[in-house]
Amino acid sequence: MNQGNGDISFLLGVGELEGTHKSGLNENALELSKRLSLKDSRENVQFNEFEGEGHLSVLPPLINRALRFALKRNVTGKK
Repeated sequence: MNQGNGDISFLLGVGELEGTHKSGLNENALELSKRLSLKDSRENVQFNEFEGEGHLSVLPPLINRALRFALKRNVTGKK
């Protein structure tokens, strides 16, 4: 999910296999991303649920995605 083109950026990432945990982490993270990316919002929000990943195995792909997300947002002219 990509929304907005504002000055503030959020990347929310969770492992798909965490979806069955009683905390509701995946659903809560998705709901938060929707709230942060309201139509009139100035935030750029990206939500990623990493397929086949769990609590620890999600770290390498999440770190990779976070670095690309942060660097892309800091390059002039890129959104």
